[in-house]
Amino acid sequence: MKKLFLLFTLIVFAATIVVAQDDELPPPSSRPNQTEEKRNDQKPPDVKDFKGFSKPKKFDMSKLLIEPIVNFSISQTRIDIGFSPSVAYRVWQPEKAKSKSGNVGLFIGGGITYSYTQINDGGGLKYNFQTYGGGPLIHYTIWRGLFVRVKLELLGRRIPTYPINRVSNGSGGIRYEPTYINKFTPACLLGAGYNLLQSKNIFIPLVVSYNLLHSVVDKQFSIYPRGFTVQLGFITLF
Repeated sequence: MKKLFLLFTLIVFAATIVVAQDDELPPPSSRPNQTEEKRNDQKPPDVKDFKGFSKPKKFDMSKLLIEPIVNFSISQTRIDIGFSPSVAYRVWQPEKAKSKSGNVGLFIGGGITYSYTQINDGGGLKYNFQTYGGGPLIHYTIWRGLFVRVKLELLGRRIPTYPINRVSNGSGGIRYEPTYINKFTPACLLGAGYNLLQSKNIFIPLVVSYNLLHSVVDKQFSIYPRGFTVQLGFITLF
């Protein structure tokens, strides 16, 4: 009986120790793999997930349309100097356009204009005309060198007028100079033409245009005194 009582006492004592150890354990967690998750969070990002900085797009020179128009002529009584360069960039091209058909598509750009003409009438009277300005243009190449365009211009002109002034040239001689006046005149040219230079990006156009502002501007100051004009590059033929 004593042995049975001693065995029962040992069993109760052992059970008490086990319960005490269970009380010291942390409470159960709903995230048993938290340590594993921390380990995964510390992993470096995959190289494939790194996008980096995108490279800037390069400027496509093949989409440029350049008109390097220059005019120079000299004679015994007259000197003409002028330039009217323009640059446009293709912003749209038909999907069916082929490279062999030329630089087909819609271009947007602008240009500047300057011309100087000096005339000596031989009687001591010298005078000159000056034109300067520029503006935007919209150009559409239909096929190869065939095109249509709209060009806006605001051109200032310095032209001679009366009265004629007598001026001493410093050596006892007399020369005559007119009075000059300046005025800006707008123009809106709607035209069509053909590129005489068979190049993809360089244009030397022969173009027929109509000035939509012809009826409302001062024709004395306009370089397009008629409604219709025919131009070869920078030179007005008609």
